[in-house]
Amino acid sequence: MRLIVDCVFSDEYPDKFTIGDLLRLKDVEPVPWLVVGINNVFYRNNKFDETYLHDGDKVDLVYIRGGG
Repeated sequence: MRLIVDCVFSDEYPDKFTIGDLLRLKDVEPVPWLVVGINNVFYRNNKFDETYLHDGDKVDLVYIRGGG
């Protein structure tokens, strides 16, 4: 399976691969202000280990920050 992660074509990944698996592989800490977009549908960290990725998915890592 191939993915597009933050606008970059990825290496090959196993067919049964979750958002959580991807984050662990890339050493990304699932902090509370991280949301992950899959084809413009966004998931919070409580869904990372149960949301499976599919071939050709576009994955965006988005950090939500407040400011003033």
